[in-house]
Amino acid sequence: MLSTSARLLRLVSLLAVRPAWTCGELAERMEVTERTVRRDVARLRELGYTVDSDPGPWGGYRLRPGTRTPPLILDDEEALAVAVGLREAALSGALGGDQAALSALLKLRQVLPKRLGDRLGDMDAAFVQTPRAGEPQVAAGMLLELAAACRRAERARMAYRDWGG
Repeated sequence: MLSTSARLLRLVSLLAVRPAWTCGELAERMEVTERTVRRDVARLRELGYTVDSDPGPWGGYRLRPGTRTPPLILDDEEALAVAVGLREAALSGALGGDQAALSALLKLRQVLPKRLGDRLGDMDAAFVQTPRAGEPQVAAGMLLELAAACRRAERARMAYRDWGG
């Protein structure tokens, strides 16, 4: 059985990965009773997390976006994916500047376990950044718009030209 603090972290991480959960789904996923889920949601609210709820048997819970940053819990592959993405963003300038991406990458590397730091170092040695001279970069605003459209489950239509024009 998990301690209360471990359960709360698990609950926050579940609420962060999906828009809405029923109490039953959370209870099943966390292997606790629905009553425990309701108590844990109340504890999260006391800690300042804004957890919205809809009443009734088909109601559920959702973490209101933008109210508080939940703890980031990543498995090994997710942590490596984030690190590789930050490295690529820093080297390509895709976000307009490399400072924020480099800062985030350094912070991430400081908290990675040694085994992941070693794997990331091996990947760094294997990857080679080869930017093409004169190639236009994707504007950061466009990337943000596409990400927002994906989050809203909207369709996006794109057009492109190949190297031949």
